[in-house]
Amino acid sequence: MRKVGYIIMMTLALLACEKDIELELNQKSDKLIMYAFVYPDSALNLHFSKSQSILSVADYQQVEKGRFQLYINDNFQGAYILPSDTVWSKWPEFSFDSGDDIRINAYEFNGDTVNATSFIPKVIPIIKTDTVSVKQNVSEIGVVEMLRMKITFQEPVGEKNYYQTLIIREGWGDIEGTPYYTRKTIAYDKDDLVFTGDQSGSLLPGIDFQGLFTDDIINGKKYELGINIPKDNLFFDYYEDKVKITIYLYHHTYDYYSYFRSTILADGYEGFYEGLPVFEPVKIHSNIENGLGLFSGINFDSDSLVFTK
Repeated sequence: MRKVGYIIMMTLALLACEKDIELELNQKSDKLIMYAFVYPDSALNLHFSKSQSILSVADYQQVEKGRFQLYINDNFQGAYILPSDTVWSKWPEFSFDSGDDIRINAYEFNGDTVNATSFIPKVIPIIKTDTVSVKQNVSEIGVVEMLRMKITFQEPVGEKNYYQTLIIREGWGDIEGTPYYTRKTIAYDKDDLVFTGDQSGSLLPGIDFQGLFTDDIINGKKYELGINIPKDNLFFDYYEDKVKITIYLYHHTYDYYSYFRSTILADGYEGFYEGLPVFEPVKIHSNIENGLGLFSGINFDSDSLVFTK
């Protein structure tokens, strides 16, 4: 009897654990997606597509009979047909200046409409660039020779500003009469307070936000920002006879800053989330009304160091 009772209890336990789960996927209608990033003196590059079901193999679907309207400083520039063979289109006939307010309305013909507004931030000039050689103790590597680059800029008073520093290495040379060219983004050490102090919104201090920072601790000041570049970026490779290191100081809108930051957090940049038992999902920032994506103006200043053999 004891054995029979045990079998009955096990059977009931197994039956109690069975549960049918019905998944209702793709009940919501697809959303229009728009991306556009506008620089002064540059063409308008516009992405327009539709979102897909989570079960779809394709990342996006084409918009049939897409249209858009453009306004610059509330002046209507016209209505235009978007090409049907690509989701990215370039419009060189438009010109933009620093400080312009821009609005785009994009829509499916006889369908949904998305709207977005942005502006082109003013350029923040790099006043001065200095360099000095330093040595830094890097964990798991030891002492590494660095080029300490210091850029000075005047932070505007009385307004909230969003920035990013980006460093590009370019090399030129010759391979048996054929021009040789390389270009890469340099990963640099971010020990300046503007980087280390800007962990707001993240419970994971130490994550690399790719040079993004705000004016929280420098508002209205003339600031000298320090960046450490590993010196191996200054060496010539076999075919090079000229190397240029360019530092860009980007002035972003709040929307671009929030979008870029949220994508880094959502992706767990460079495996930062590996080994964590749980982390909170991150919603990607969007400023597209009735849709998804991002529309933002961008501005920058730059300075360069050139090395020749």
